[in-house]
Amino acid sequence: MAWRNGGGTTSEICAETRDGGLLWRLSTAIVERDGPYSVFPGLVRISTVIEGQGTRITEAGTDNWREIAPLVPSRIDGDRQIEGRLVNGPVRYLNLFFDPARLAAQVSVVRLNGGARTGSSPSAIFCVAGDCAIATSPSPSISAKTLVRDIPAETHLTGEATLVSVVLQSA
Repeated sequence: MAWRNGGGTTSEICAETRDGGLLWRLSTAIVERDGPYSVFPGLVRISTVIEGQGTRITEAGTDNWREIAPLVPSRIDGDRQIEGRLVNGPVRYLNLFFDPARLAAQVSVVRLNGGARTGSSPSAIFCVAGDCAIATSPSPSISAKTLVRDIPAETHLTGEATLVSVVLQSA
């Protein structure tokens, strides 16, 4: 779906609502030009640049810029009015939005080169690039731009891939 300000598009991957409100949402967003971020009152956004050179952001009306570098998850308070500037052309984000009053969330990037085990039980693994096999029953394989949900703790992963792991837990 296109943004109201025309600065990009969003594709929802999965979401959960509870009691009439958004509990969490995982989506990708393509940002094509500098401009304001959408405000999401009561939510927190964790943005990870999965394509492109990154973005610089500041709270509207300030000059306190910080960089959102590629493959570095960055937490942004959804109540804040944020302005963004692209570092060197368009970017694609993987965004997790969540209600911090009801959930704790952790997003991390895993560079898989052979094999590894998940630590805690990830709610989702998004494959940014490469291919990965997940040792569960049935044993799914994921490739670039795909997602697998509800993976047990200490699951063995094999392959050559860049992954984003999302862990959601009740607050």
